[in-house]
Parts: sequence; C-alpha cells; structure tokens
Amino acid sequence: MSLRLTSVLRPNSSVLRTCPSHMFGRIFRATLAVPASETVSGFRIPRTEREVAELLANAKSDKERKKIFEALIGIKEIVSKVPSKPRGHNEDDFIPIGRTKSTTDQTGVDVHHSPFKFLEATFEKTLKVLEKLPAATVYRQAVESITRDQLQIIKKYVNAAVPGEGADVVEARVKAAETELGVVLIEKAIEQAEDEYDLALKMIDFKGWENLQEKPAQGQWDYFPVPPSTSYPKN
Repeated sequence: MSLRLTSVLRPNSSVLRTCPSHMFGRIFRATLAVPASETVSGFRIPRTEREVAELLANAKSDKERKKIFEALIGIKEIVSKVPSKPRGHNEDDFIPIGRTKSTTDQTGVDVHHSPFKFLEATFEKTLKVLEKLPAATVYRQAVESITRDQLQIIKKYVNAAVPGEGADVVEARVKAAETELGVVLIEKAIEQAEDEYDLALKMIDFKGWENLQEKPAQGQWDYFPVPPSTSYPKN
C-alpha cells in the first residue's frame, strides 16, 4: 500500500514542527508516493505496535518521546497502532513510555502505557489531600505511611529510565515494579492508588475524626475475650 506523505504531513503543520530533526529530517520534501515500509529521510514509518513501542522506548529524553508521539499521531497510516495518552486526575497528560504489552489478560483492565509517571502523580496528590486531615487521625497516619513508601518505590523506577533503552527493557522494569509493589499487574496498583485518592477526598467531607453526635453506650467498643479451644486437637 502506498502512502502519499504530502497528503498526510504538510510543510507548515504543527506535526512537522514537533518532529525531532534527526528522526524526520526533510520529510516534507517527499512529493512522490512512497511505500509505508520504506524509509524517508532516515525515518522508517512503523507498521506494527511493537515498532511503535520501540520508537517511543528508544527516545533519548521525555521531550523527544513527546515529539515523536505527537508526530506519529499525525500519520494516518498508523494512528490505530499508537497508544492513547493516559490521563490522570485534573486531565494531566502522560506520554507513553513504549510498552510492547498489548493485553493484561484480564477483562476490563487495559494496559497502561505510562504507569510510573501516573502512579507518581497520583501518590503525590493523595499526600497533598491527606495534609488537609488532622495529623492525629489514624486514617491519615496509616495511608500517609503506605503512600510514602509506594511513592519512593515508584520514584526509583521513574529515575531508572535510560535514554534509548529498548521496549523489552521497559517491560522488564514494569515487571520488577509489580513485584516490589506486591501486585500481579501494575494496572492494579494504579486502580488502588486512584481509589485511595478518591477516598481521601471523601474523608474530608466525612470528618470521621470528629466525636459522635450520640455517645456510644458503655462497653460498646470494648473487645471481648475469646478463650482458647479446649477440644480442638493440638496435633
């Protein structure tokens, strides 16, 4: 199948302005129909999801990855293969890191293409919300401690990214993070982080740290002893 580049990328389009010069070069000068599998000015148009992932993973910096992502969106031939921008709370955008994984094998759970940055942002927002709760509340103390620990883990993996690393290395880092976070899928860690953030917001309205309007009856909250069994076999 032939792709006329001049019908897709215009010389003055915003897509061209975002293209890394060493990747796209003088692509807008191509005026002839060129097969999508061929290279144009040193840039090979990716035709599979893995090629898209490799292109994003091999970027030299987050800024370059963003430019490549925006440029790929402008090529109609491969739009269906480019992962969408993950969005966080407050409509934050996160550029895909170049994951090759196409499914989580769990119904209703899609592969997240920027898990580390997303988790980092969610944990930081949760901690800011918790600051609005009284420091003495058990909920704040417990969630704050867990969230800080998880944030430190995620920051380690965010900082571990190496410019130009392959997509397989990206997936290996995601797997290592899943193990350290104690989850089967990093997408599950994202779900938990989002749920905790939403609950923290609700706790401000609930004001669960205030005294009850009706005093509890004496002994209502006392734990009752459970004597050890005398009939259950010990061996």
